[in-house]
Amino acid sequence: MMRNELIKYIKSIVIVALIIGIIGALFFLIFGFALIWQAIAATLITIFLASMAILFIFVSVYLWIKNLMLKKELNGRREEIENISRNLKNCNKKLREKKALDK
Repeated sequence: MMRNELIKYIKSIVIVALIIGIIGALFFLIFGFALIWQAIAATLITIFLASMAILFIFVSVYLWIKNLMLKKELNGRREEIENISRNLKNCNKKLREKKALDK
């Protein structure tokens, strides 16, 4: 009789241990999947932010170079306008002199 009770007691301990082990394994799997999911999400966010930073750097360099080229072009056009203005003043002066001589 004692042996049957001991076997029942051992079986109940093994069943409780298996249940606790299965619950622990499920928690471990859920925790592991959560860690993996967090790692994947962190990696994706890091890649996205790094690519955005690189993109912004390229855009800022592009706009800086474009700004320098526009300033150079603006200075060239300003000199061209000044030359045309001087030529126009000279033409107006010659035209007034010619009108004065005609009178």
